[in-house]
Amino acid sequence: MTPCEWKVLFCVADDLTTAEIADKLALTPKSVENYRTRIGRKLNIQGHHKLAQFARKQASELRQWHEELLRTLPPP
Repeated sequence: MTPCEWKVLFCVADDLTTAEIADKLALTPKSVENYRTRIGRKLNIQGHHKLAQFARKQASELRQWHEELLRTLPPP
């Protein structure tokens, strides 16, 4: 996933609304919806409600996995 998709997913896991995510990440609500749709496709999860359930349930594992992924990348 892209860095922005990770940020959106973490916001979804934090139970933020589309408007709150857009405000926090300086995006339009439509962009947030598009990111949510792309994340769902990549994770094979259909529907924003199911994505939110998954993100909340797996939040700590997702954050841990993301940190491990970042450690494997070369420095910018």
